[in-house]
Amino acid sequence: MLNSASGAAGTGEPDQQAVDAVVRRGPSGAIAIAGVSTLIVVALWFAFYLFVFAPRGGG
Repeated sequence: MLNSASGAAGTGEPDQQAVDAVVRRGPSGAIAIAGVSTLIVVALWFAFYLFVFAPRGGG
């Protein structure tokens, strides 16, 4: 990591407080991406149902 401060000088080990701060924030970005992608899949499913399946009579 070029622009980040290292924990112990020259040892390559991360600062435990910095690691704890990152873990405390949680996976909010991953949850947001999963939510948006799920919303897109559900929207595509409804669009397929409404524009392809329903006009054919559904049965």
